[in-house]
Amino acid sequence: MHNSLSYTTINLNNIGNDYDFEACAIKLVLSTNIYHILCIYRPPAGNFTTFLLHLESALNQLYSNTMNLIICGDINVNYLQDLRNKSLLNSLLASLNLHSAVSFPTRINNKSSTITDNIFIDKLKNPDYSIIPISNGLSDHDAQIILLRNTDLSIRQRQSISKRTFNNTAIAQFKTNLSYESWSNVFNDGDLDSSFNSFLNTYLRIYYNSFPLKKFI
Repeated sequence: MHNSLSYTTINLNNIGNDYDFEACAIKLVLSTNIYHILCIYRPPAGNFTTFLLHLESALNQLYSNTMNLIICGDINVNYLQDLRNKSLLNSLLASLNLHSAVSFPTRINNKSSTITDNIFIDKLKNPDYSIIPISNGLSDHDAQIILLRNTDLSIRQRQSISKRTFNNTAIAQFKTNLSYESWSNVFNDGDLDSSFNSFLNTYLRIYYNSFPLKKFI
């Protein structure tokens, strides 16, 4: 058996900017389906009208009747309460038969529960699916995993896997590297979202360096 999965990145022609819309996309080719997967982030302080315009432009590039289009990401539209923005976004996506698939809170704290992270799919092309939340331990947002049962992926009988190795030496070095950081970019930033992004980027850089991925057969 051979591996029938391949993917390529998609150039979105510089759509969007850091203030209103961030996105990346890949084309995923399986043995039974071809997917365009668009991952987006909407900064909470951004202009929502501009966000919709950029999203529509990206969708015009990606949508095709022969493709299975999936959108995922942190859109900062609370699908439990935000009626206005939710309605505007739903209207745009419904024109391509895309609909929200997440029905459980993705960000939970002591004061609130919200659905600000979402996955949008064509439920006619994906009639048999399920979505489960995953606590990743690195953010106050839960991750989501979508399972599509209308796909067929042939894989090699023997294949390598990549995983991180955790031991006392690596953990000690990780703690040491964290202690060397001044975190000035985090504490000196007056914007809460920018401050969190700076913290997360620094933390993940040290984490990935301390626990690199290694291939195992």
